[in-house]
Amino acid sequence: MPELVAAHHAHQRLLRHPRALTAWTTARAITIRWYDHQQHLTHRWHTRLARLCAANPHLTTTHSASPTLLARDLVTYPGTVTLAGALATLPDQPHRDTDKALSLIAQRLGLPRLPLNANDPLRVFLTHTRH
Repeated sequence: MPELVAAHHAHQRLLRHPRALTAWTTARAITIRWYDHQQHLTHRWHTRLARLCAANPHLTTTHSASPTLLARDLVTYPGTVTLAGALATLPDQPHRDTDKALSLIAQRLGLPRLPLNANDPLRVFLTHTRH
């Protein structure tokens, strides 16, 4: 899948950034929560999961676990890399504009906007964390 290869290359570039580890850890936790709760990138992830299952029939036949769980890391990988890149490069501001940051992140993720409730892990990160 071309998006996985592109994400891998972007991830390799991200690793050179001084905030890469924190950004990656945060982004992975956020995208896993979004995936498990079917938020924000759900259509994209369902499409990728279907393509992965079609290309790898053993995902649906040889394991007792759900393909949704087995393929979660691959399905979320491109979005996680994109989110980590956005988080790593956000301006280092103690009182950054959360809505502006959300707009930038939505744009990077290819979404028109990111409607987040107060408990969404991305909003919590943006409002309570300084880089």
